[in-house]
Amino acid sequence: MPHQGDILTLQRHFQYHIQYAVPVEIYKDDVFVAIGVVTAVDEGFVELQGTLYNRGLFTFISRPGY
Repeated sequence: MPHQGDILTLQRHFQYHIQYAVPVEIYKDDVFVAIGVVTAVDEGFVELQGTLYNRGLFTFISRPGY
């Protein structure tokens, strides 16, 4: 289970966040982009409430309790 502030990199981290509706923050080059609940994930993209984010271009950070 990832803790608050952990960077999500593994498929199981994203699956945990989907299963328990744990919010994530998304950054690009240390610039905040969005926060919300992950609705889908595959090896290349993360879907956050209808918007796709490339896993290679963005950083995903766990935000439980947000």
